[in-house]
Amino acid sequence: MAIDPYAKFMISDEKLTTKEIEIRDHAWSTISGIVDLEPNIYDKKERYQIIKKLCDEKKKGKKFIYKYLRYYWMGGKMVNALLPRFRKCGGPNKKKNPTAKMGRKRITTIVDPGMNGVLVDEDTRKKFDEYIRTVYLKTNKRNSVKHTYIEMLKGAYKIDVKIERGVEVPIIPPDHNVPSIAQLRYHIRTRYTKKKRIVSREGKSTFDRDFRPLLGSETRKANGPGQIFEIDATVADVYLVSMDDPNQIIGRPVVYIVVDVWSHMVVGLYVGFEGPSWQGIMMAIENTSMNKVEFCAQYDLPIGEDEWPCHHMPDHFFADRGEMESKNADSLGKALGIKLKNAPPYRADLKGIVEQQFRTLNVTLQPWMPGAVRKEYSKRGGPEYVLDAKLTLQDFTKMMIELILARNNFLYMEHYPLDKALSRDQVKPIPRELWDWGIARDHFLKEIHPDIVRLNVLPETEVTASSEGIYCEGMFYGCEELANQGWFVQGKSIRTVIAYDRRCMNYVYVKVEDGREFIKCKLLEKSSRFANLSLEEVKMKRFEEKLQKSLYTSTLRQAEVSLSAKLENIKTKAEARANEHRDASLSKSERKSNIKANQRVERDKLRKTQSFELNRSEGSDLPNENEELEHEEAFDKYQLKSKLDFLSKLRGNDHG
Repeated sequence: MAIDPYAKFMISDEKLTTKEIEIRDHAWSTISGIVDLEPNIYDKKERYQIIKKLCDEKKKGKKFIYKYLRYYWMGGKMVNALLPRFRKCGGPNKKKNPTAKMGRKRITTIVDPGMNGVLVDEDTRKKFDEYIRTVYLKTNKRNSVKHTYIEMLKGAYKIDVKIERGVEVPIIPPDHNVPSIAQLRYHIRTRYTKKKRIVSREGKSTFDRDFRPLLGSETRKANGPGQIFEIDATVADVYLVSMDDPNQIIGRPVVYIVVDVWSHMVVGLYVGFEGPSWQGIMMAIENTSMNKVEFCAQYDLPIGEDEWPCHHMPDHFFADRGEMESKNADSLGKALGIKLKNAPPYRADLKGIVEQQFRTLNVTLQPWMPGAVRKEYSKRGGPEYVLDAKLTLQDFTKMMIELILARNNFLYMEHYPLDKALSRDQVKPIPRELWDWGIARDHFLKEIHPDIVRLNVLPETEVTASSEGIYCEGMFYGCEELANQGWFVQGKSIRTVIAYDRRCMNYVYVKVEDGREFIKCKLLEKSSRFANLSLEEVKMKRFEEKLQKSLYTSTLRQAEVSLSAKLENIKTKAEARANEHRDASLSKSERKSNIKANQRVERDKLRKTQSFELNRSEGSDLPNENEELEHEEAFDKYQLKSKLDFLSKLRGNDHG
């Protein structure tokens, strides 16, 4: 489309100042008599003679005539082209060095013309800049211009000091001999932009959050359902009571909400006491992939599939730096292909859609929540909202579900930025209608089994599998499937990655196919003392066992020392007895020759002494010591001295 280059001169006199009209009319009255001398005025030689004659008549300089002729011709021969170019005056972005004080005179000049103030020269500007940087623009101080001005007078314009009540007080010149606070304000306003002042005084994060230009739409960051899910947590403004004992107040729950950016549909929810932490966000992600009909049935809320048709994973998760920056989130990207984005620190405004949900839910539910946190209750003498608590965790969760269902299905978003396609199909800006329309055309949603989602949001660790089983945190796990694959063969060791639920360590899950499948392993009998315990409880139990062992060590060491002393005593006595009865005439071979026979003799003795006699009485007939000696002597007569004697005896019997 063609643009008229001379449209800028089509201005009515009502919009012009008196000065502008005066200058324009004066210029026109000077050149109006020669502009119609065409074509002579366009000839260089003739134009010179015409202008020379005009200069004599009007008493004007040649430059004045040439300037306004040029304005007139370049402005499309329009009279308004002769308007003054005030906007081009002054030398923009150039420092001015006046020789006298600028601006209006001070009222004190009525008394004395010399009290008009001081000129702001280059030296004064340097002082201004020094104290503006060190005082006024100091981050997170928010010092006023007046405070900056006083500090400048105290530091830069001190001429002497005096003692007042033991304190050195600077003496400054009279007011008309120092720059005024108005001059300082003007310097700040003209030399420091609004953005620079805010960034320096408030910080970059505060500027980006509260003062940045709002020219775009957060909804338009996504091109369809499932491209971006925003997830965030807050502590609910209500106190709850225990389900087992309503007299026990259990505090304020943590609420996680997952919202689809494109449709503003709430797709996931978690209410509990986990977090804000990975444990809480893990539950919210798991709920996002869960069938909502089954989820609502857990709270006795029957719904249809079309009332909350959200059981998908997105292309992107957008969350705070805290939870999603942990290593636990890596599996979402590696196994499920979900990209993770984190907001910068202190930039909750970048997740404005989910943040607004929290405000809406809190404000809407507050009238129906006994125990809700109210600002007016914090006044002295006001009611105790904590003691008003009556809702259980299940009650509050049901309230949240009901509110989300109503919002998803009926909220008319007046300021939703409908595009042409939505407007053409007459789609109402209601979350569920937008969701259904987007799914029917173009979406980024992923259908993933909830168990696989749970597997990849659970914390993981690398462990070793040996013949005793899979070892993790002092416990052993195993299963028949891995045993059949030969994982637990003696002498074999395998490194593998497992996922586990720290809330109950009865099972671990061996990840296979990069987290897209798993093998379930149970706690083995030898670790059964850890059954039904959380990871924290397991660690505490192992610590207690280690502590008990450590405390017992001193007793054990004493017992070991006592045992060593007793064994040493027995050994010493045995050595002394053996040396006393040693027969030096026996050779080594003779001593070793009758070991078996000697053992039989010793065994027979032990049998007699160790034999059982039931119902034994003190007066029983027992052989006396002499009879025992005779028996031993008789036995010794028949005792064979060696195997050779025994063999020779056998041969003699055979010949006989």
